[in-house]
Amino acid sequence: MPSARVRDLAAEPTLRLVQHTSTPEGDERRVAWVATTELPDPLPFLRGGELVMTTGMLERRDDEWADLATRLAELPVAALCFGTGLVHDEVPEALVGAARHTGLTLLESPVEVPFVQISRWVADRIFAEQYAAVQQGARIQDELVADLLSGGGLEALLRRLRASLNAGAVSLVEPDGRLIARQPRRAARSLPSAGTPAAGTPSAAPVTDGADSEPLDLPVRLGGTTVARLRAEHPVADLGLASFAVNALGLELARRQAVRTGRRELLGQVLEDIVLRTQSASEARRRLQLNGIDATAPHRVVVARLDTTPDRLRRMPWALDRPFGEELDPQPTALVQGQPFVLLPATVDADEVTAVLARHLQPLDPRVGLGISQPREGTSGIRVGYFEARHAARRGPGVQHAEPLTAMGLLLGNLDQPLGDVGRNLLAPLARHDEEHRSDLVRTLRSFLAHDGQLAATAQDLVVHRNTLRYRLQQVQMLTGLDLDRLTDRIELWFALAAVDWEAASPEAADPASSTDSGRGSGRRTDVT
Repeated sequence: MPSARVRDLAAEPTLRLVQHTSTPEGDERRVAWVATTELPDPLPFLRGGELVMTTGMLERRDDEWADLATRLAELPVAALCFGTGLVHDEVPEALVGAARHTGLTLLESPVEVPFVQISRWVADRIFAEQYAAVQQGARIQDELVADLLSGGGLEALLRRLRASLNAGAVSLVEPDGRLIARQPRRAARSLPSAGTPAAGTPSAAPVTDGADSEPLDLPVRLGGTTVARLRAEHPVADLGLASFAVNALGLELARRQAVRTGRRELLGQVLEDIVLRTQSASEARRRLQLNGIDATAPHRVVVARLDTTPDRLRRMPWALDRPFGEELDPQPTALVQGQPFVLLPATVDADEVTAVLARHLQPLDPRVGLGISQPREGTSGIRVGYFEARHAARRGPGVQHAEPLTAMGLLLGNLDQPLGDVGRNLLAPLARHDEEHRSDLVRTLRSFLAHDGQLAATAQDLVVHRNTLRYRLQQVQMLTGLDLDRLTDRIELWFALAAVDWEAASPEAADPASSTDSGRGSGRRTDVT
């Protein structure tokens, strides 16, 4: 391919250039453009890398030629081309000596070869190089797409990218720096973060035109969220190719996430059917077995409660191992009723697994709460474990270990049922009477039930006469339509008081929009006092 380097320019026979000075480094310099000048000081109009051409029309003393050569070499320009036969018959000796001393490449052009011919030669080769770069970029993009479609995965994409970018080792890491994939696989040293020079990088490493001065560090996004970063050891000249590669890597990560999401959807349906008890135990065991789960073994359930949408949970990575691994999660994960659900064999360290899960969910909600159930066996154990873990997660941010639920506690903790509303409706006549007549019927009922219906103990607690207590209890019965001598009616009233108290103590009562309140007592039984 034609090259716009100084050595090729000097060797072009049609230009008839004479090279007075040269250095190995100077001969390899690429000519970025051509600048023809007769100015006293052309330096303010140069950017570096130009082939500067002059006929020496301006008379200069020997020290002025030396100063010009020194400043051009320091910039540096690619070379200085001095035209002879018009103003000067030969290149001034002072200029030749200064160019040799400073390492400036000095060429002589005879008057028979016009400067425009040299400019055209350089321009043709620059445009040829640019066109070749565009063609090469398109070819590499096609190869990246082919690698993506062939199922080569992240390793194939990174391997192709490393060979094309010429920027040392390349890697794909999680946003916090944990490695997802790398080429070459053997890590001689850790890759730098953005703005940090790669360890061992030569201080004089060449940087081509258009290259960033820092090692490559580009975000890979899914759904507007950064899920990984593409990094390289050295600066990259072709940022367009790197950006295309980021998109290709994003497609591969999205594909892997879609595979895991599909597996979770299938398992989530099985687990949700178990939670809602919409299938027989034998059918549930069979479907779990198809997913590699032995329902007869004891399991713990982990449930996460966070402020996000199920759709975002489906799209974002929250795996328990590498977030974009091809294989299944080490433990079964799913979405059950819109919440992350993990089924852990009792032999697995639940705290360790939950810590990983929390780390992956915190970008979605920093105040995520996670509940861990007691170990239980069978499909009924999974069902109870789900409610235990969900109940514990409601206590607030962080990891919460569940205590065994009582039957009453399970009912009261199921706040997506209108238990508190039912309780308030039943007690509303008593509350209105207390407000209108400054009576104490609700407190009297609480004390009566707390003392198992014993009149003497209740009267002593309320500091009232037994006749006063009997009158109040008659009013309670009249207003509620229930008989306090009947066990079922007493249970009904106790349940109403307990449901109202439980709901008032739950985080949702303080902030209905929040699922991560501080958990004021939502994991304990409520006593009627």
